[in-house]
Amino acid sequence: MANNDYLKMTSLDNLRRAYKWIQSNPDALYKSFFRDAYGAYAAASEYNLIRLRKHLTRNTYEPMHASKLYFPKPSGVLRPYTLMAVDDQLVYQACINIIADKLKPIVKKRYLKNIFGHLYAGKSSDFFYIKWQRGYRAYNRAVFNNINQGYRFVANFDLTSFYDSIDHAVIKHLLNDIDIEHDLIDFLLTCLRIWTSTTWTNISNVIYHGHGIPQGPISSGLLSEVVLKHLDDRGTLNWKTVKYLRYVDDIKIFAKKAKPLKHKLVSLCPSGKPA
Repeated sequence: MANNDYLKMTSLDNLRRAYKWIQSNPDALYKSFFRDAYGAYAAASEYNLIRLRKHLTRNTYEPMHASKLYFPKPSGVLRPYTLMAVDDQLVYQACINIIADKLKPIVKKRYLKNIFGHLYAGKSSDFFYIKWQRGYRAYNRAVFNNINQGYRFVANFDLTSFYDSIDHAVIKHLLNDIDIEHDLIDFLLTCLRIWTSTTWTNISNVIYHGHGIPQGPISSGLLSEVVLKHLDDRGTLNWKTVKYLRYVDDIKIFAKKAKPLKHKLVSLCPSGKPA
């Protein structure tokens, strides 16, 4: 029997909310790949949501393999975009809605103080996230304030290929930490295994990685916050001597002297040695 979190995920209200937030996704590029599919879905959206719910509650829903596009970044690295079927986008978002509701009370105290991107707006909002412009402006203000207060030693880094490298076992462990129940975790990880797989010429050549989350869907930003919370927990220790700021995966650490900054960098490194 499905437990409470899974039942919440499959509720029609939650699926409607997922549908609303997919429609209001501000990423026009990602949405452009689904213009026709979204239009067809909208023609009978309530029927489609009820149909999807039946599959979820009867355990007959099967995630589909995704397609990937690769866009060159200025650095020459390729950024993958994961193109998922509309039903899969909805299911992914529906799962993340439940996770967002449990994560927000834990991390809300850091909103616009330590963390500034992928800030969950809450159930009543028309948008899944607080507008990125608000977070980015607050991030820039915090940077200038720290410098003006004498925090002149700065370490600045981001997490290379972060989405692609997140291990699914790590996701499971950290979802357990915020009290997501096992049925929903296992269901989500089963889906992620399919959505992040690599295909070559046909379905028989699928390679399942066991790591990575789809790039493109707005859901992944919040799921990444579950993982980044672990880094934030370390980064915000000793807040009086070292200032920790994060916008998505761009991290800045400020200190008035070099020594506490070096100590913080070591504490953030799993191996105990900064790269």
